[in-house]
Amino acid sequence: MNTNDKLAAFGKVDSIDFAIYLNQKARELGKEPNVTKIQKWLYICYGLYFAAYNEQLLTERPKAWDYGPVFPRVHKKQLKNKGSLNNVKLSMLEEELKKYNDVIEGTLRVFGDWTASELVNWTHEKGTAWDKTYNLLEAKYAPMDNYDIMLDFKKVLSNES
Repeated sequence: MNTNDKLAAFGKVDSIDFAIYLNQKARELGKEPNVTKIQKWLYICYGLYFAAYNEQLLTERPKAWDYGPVFPRVHKKQLKNKGSLNNVKLSMLEEELKKYNDVIEGTLRVFGDWTASELVNWTHEKGTAWDKTYNLLEAKYAPMDNYDIMLDFKKVLSNES
């Protein structure tokens, strides 16, 4: 196990369970999740939580893929289920996930109506954590730096105030 994998183990919630729950909440709010939207909403939840609490939310760190930040384990689960998490069962109690409703609902309130393309473009902006990893470091498919993610989302939080 490399250092990045060890650091990822410090997250609070399994990324797949969080993505399944996020998918459920999005559907309840009338949003139309797809593979890309779930990945980007998941990234936004991850970043907002990190910026607000200085703690890693998920047990998996996002990686810099071609279309932006991706959580590979979640992506694999999505593909295994024909791109949908609609009928995938949680492996943990939903009650444990409800404590994250604020970050989920905030993410969906602000970004829930964005198209997949708009979300991809937003994560690709110059100077973002994704850009630094993918373009500047030329580290395609590498884990993104949590500190850079936190800085990106501290800017997002300061713009909301």
